[in-house]
Amino acid sequence: MDAFERQVRAIAIQTLRDTGAAPSAAAIGDLLRVDASRVSAALRALEAAHRLVLVPGTDAVMMAHPFSGIASDFRVTVGARTWFANCVWDGLAILALLGDGTLETHSPATGDPIALTAHEGVVEGDAVVHFPVPARRFWDDIVFT
Repeated sequence: MDAFERQVRAIAIQTLRDTGAAPSAAAIGDLLRVDASRVSAALRALEAAHRLVLVPGTDAVMMAHPFSGIASDFRVTVGARTWFANCVWDGLAILALLGDGTLETHSPATGDPIALTAHEGVVEGDAVVHFPVPARRFWDDIVFT
């Protein structure tokens, strides 16, 4: 990852953190005062290096871990703000980064709602978190994982 790609990635993550929405290549280009095509190329390079994930066939950010650039089944609330996470692991990471709050999702087996609450670094809730894919295999199919 070169310095420009690092800047593009940082803006994507910071924008997701600050707004809950992924920035477009054009918006990143405007911030960096470069053409959006250069940003698009950087985004594709970042995806190839497993630094973020794009919506297939586009230059739109789908995932800049731990944040999701698209709506997902994992909603994190801290205070009055909300974000989407890519999975329970990323939802817990958002809570660790941003503070006390709640991760809401549902049981994949029953559809029943699940809420995990974090307060002062302690997570509580009536659920078992299961990771069916070992971490070393996450990037085999990161969208599924």
